[in-house]
Formats: sequence, C-alpha cells, structure tokens
Amino acid sequence: MKKLHLLLLILALSLVATSCSDKNDLPKPTEDIPLISQFVYDGLSLYYLWSDNMLDKKPTVSDADPHKYFKSLLYKTDTDNSWSWLTDDAEGLIADFAGEPKSFGYSIGGFYKIGDNIFALIRYVFENTPASEAGMERLDLIGKINGQPISLKPGSNQISQRDIDILYGGNSASFTIYRLIDNKIVENKEVEVTPRITKTNPVLYNNIYEIGDKKIGYLFYTNFTSNYNKELFDVFARFKSENVTDLVLDLRYNPGGGLTAASYLISLFAPQASVKNNAVLTTLTYNAYLNKLYDEKGWSRSTTLGTYKKNEEPNPLDANLNLDKVYIIATDRSASASELTTFCTRAIMGESNVIHIGDETSGKYTASWTLHPYDSKYGQAIYKEESLSETQKQTFKNWAMQPIVAIYKDSNGKDFINPGYLKPDYPLKEGFGYLSFWKPLGDVQDVFLGQALYLITSDVSYKPVEPTSTRSNQREMIEIASEKDEAKPLLLDNMKITPMEFKEMK
Repeated sequence: MKKLHLLLLILALSLVATSCSDKNDLPKPTEDIPLISQFVYDGLSLYYLWSDNMLDKKPTVSDADPHKYFKSLLYKTDTDNSWSWLTDDAEGLIADFAGEPKSFGYSIGGFYKIGDNIFALIRYVFENTPASEAGMERLDLIGKINGQPISLKPGSNQISQRDIDILYGGNSASFTIYRLIDNKIVENKEVEVTPRITKTNPVLYNNIYEIGDKKIGYLFYTNFTSNYNKELFDVFARFKSENVTDLVLDLRYNPGGGLTAASYLISLFAPQASVKNNAVLTTLTYNAYLNKLYDEKGWSRSTTLGTYKKNEEPNPLDANLNLDKVYIIATDRSASASELTTFCTRAIMGESNVIHIGDETSGKYTASWTLHPYDSKYGQAIYKEESLSETQKQTFKNWAMQPIVAIYKDSNGKDFINPGYLKPDYPLKEGFGYLSFWKPLGDVQDVFLGQALYLITSDVSYKPVEPTSTRSNQREMIEIASEKDEAKPLLLDNMKITPMEFKEMK
C-alpha cells in the first residue's frame, strides 16, 4: 500500500540543455508528429527529472496514443510508484488541486471484502456537499451502487472501472449504506446523490482538550490546499487566544498538496524566531539544466517559513503558537506535503521534538509542476500561445501533465530517499488494525489521538490498550486493490520560470 501511493517532486537533468541548445526559440510542435505526443516530449525534455533517460525517444508519426507514449518515457522509479501522469481533463486537475472538484464530497478509505461482499469505506465527509446533505458520514460502508453489489474486474483483484467511475463522482447514483455494528454488517439506509462542484475545506475538524495544566489543540487536516490558508489561520488564532500549550496535527489520510500550504501551516506553530527569521524549510534539487537556470538567475531553490500572500491571507505570525514540540499523526495514507511537514520540521524544531505517531508513510520525497501546452492559468506553459494556430490550441487545450520535477531536502540538506518513507516514533495501526475499533474524528478513544494525549499528559487513562478480544473475535476484512489513487504530488505552486526564460538561457 505504501509503495502504491508515492508521488512527486523532481525535474529534468543536464541533457535537457543539449536537447534544446541548438534551437533559437521555444519548442514548437511539429506538424507531422501527433500534437499531444510532441507536447509530452517537449515538456518532459525540459522539466522531467530523468530527462537524460529520453535520448533517442522523440515521438514519431506512429506515436498516436499520447498516454502510451508518455508512459514509455518515464523512468523506472517513476513508473514503479505511479508518480507522473498525463490527463485530457486539465480543468478537473486544477479544480481538484484547488479544493473545488466535481464530487460527492466524501473520501473513500479503501475497498474491503467482508464475507462474500465488497464495501467502500467512507473515511470522512466534507460539510455542505452532496454526501453530507444525504446524511452520509464517517465509517459508512457503501455496499451497493444503483442496487448492484460492488464488483471486480474479470479475472482480477481490482474494483471494476464502472464502479470506480461512479463512486468518484462521475454520475448521479444511489448507494446502499451499511454499518459495522457489534461485529455484524447491518444495512443502514439508501441514499441518492448527485455530484457537483464542491468546496472541500481541508480544515475539517479541530478541538481543544483541557487535561490537567495542559491545553491541547487538535487539527484534522485533509489536504494541503493554499486556497484555504485563511481557514488554517482562523483555527490557530483560536488556539492562540485559548492559550494552547501543545498541538496534535492529524495527517493520517492527508495525501499531500501544495508546498506553500505546508510552509504556511508550519509557520503557524513553529518557534516564533524561526518564522520571523524566515528559516529555510526545504530546498529543491531539480535537473542540472533547471538548477543552472535558477543559479544563474540568482533565484533561491529554497522555501522559507513566514512567507505568505500579503493581499490574500493573514500573516501567520499573528496566530503563531511558538511551540517547541509537535505531535504528528501520519500513516501509509500520508504523502508528499504531509511527509515534508513531518521530515523538514525536524530540522527546525529538533529531531526529538517532532513526534510521529502512526505508521510508515507513503514515501513521496519528490515534487511536481503542472505543465500545459500554452495556458499559464493551468500551470507551466510549454509553447508561446501566439506561435500556435487555432486548430493546435483547440487540440491542446484540455491536456496537461504532472511530471516529477524535483527532490526536496530539509534545511540540513538531508532527504529520505533511503529508506524512502518515514518511520514512526510510536508505531500504531488505526483501531489496532480493526474497523470496529475506529472512532469518530477527535474521539479521545481513537488509538492515535489517545497515544498523543498520553504522551503529552502522562495520564495513562488515554493510553491505547488493545482489547484481548480483537485477535480472535474480529470479522476478517481483506483489502481490495483499486487503480484510483488519491495521493497528490508535492505541488510546486510558487514557480518562477516563464517560457521566455528558456529562450534567454539558450
């Protein structure tokens, strides 16, 4: 599962320069080569971390399938981890990254075979979405779609594409909802839902626990989405006004997102001096060509604490908790920006002052940019728009790539490529590995939260203890594979390069 969820932060290598040095302008699509495949090559040859692997792989007239051609260019480490991808739905990609996708408004936590039936587990539901309005909630089990049981692809152990398309918001649907009660699967209700554009505020739940002389702030954060930094600020402003002494940051299902959101979040709790002095959070290593471009331009490849969009969001210092320790819940569903937050904060606060509770993480030590053929509103443009015909623009407009472009390191220049994931200080499984022991968000009997509260207060009543009955009496749940991966790359949403910079370099 861990390796199924790895994604992104890498850029192209020095041979990019040699592949483009003989040109006097930006790449231009070749008329006799399939346009999208040409875009794939031109984009990856400039930005992809492993561009030296692309020699002698220029597209030909036979490369009519851009997805097949794209996959043929990827480095083995990339393909093994499903990091980079190509899409013909640029609008949907950007909407998802912005936290405003077309969806039902829930998060699926996996597919499980219980007895003879397959169920989709709901991890949480966003407010003011079709799912919440239909009464769906955390720990619901979807057992039937439009009256039919969830099915597998013929001859495989993967969920059928038909069911995946419906469950992830493709069309209106009816779901038969079940609950696990007293170790029995019980039909609960039937709901009708229609997907729509939803605002999925990642600041899903927060609370303050007063235990002895401690005031403990708890935040459940679902995605690193900078559009919701103001909502993050409001939570920490409340924590600060209530004199919170300790923080539990719950990233157990957080698949990642934007680097700027990670910097903003850490700036809300890290030592105030580090934020004031703009301490380095992370430094990116691109391919040799882009490293050279950054260095010659005098651009920093580092992201610091304390930076923010002055006209769009409050100064994080105004809600900064000035903590010297933080407790982070992270699991194999925690990726990219979640891992960066855990790993890179240790270099700022001290190795022993960032306490990781949970499981080995997903393993995304890389980052990406969004590449679009010509429209910078979607990401990094590859071609100058004025150089394209209307026919070419029409062909290009819905396509985008999300390739690996960099590796992130902490302020000491360290990464975690080896072993490739983060190991917890306190290894635990949610519910001790059994769904019947999962709890509502913020419940002090939750295994992860209970462990954090115990470590903070030394109150043994919060320490999670596995019931002796779990191993013999719990219903067996077998996880079923799905090709749908919710993990996000570490998004480099503060890019400096314009298409003309490449022309000037050449």
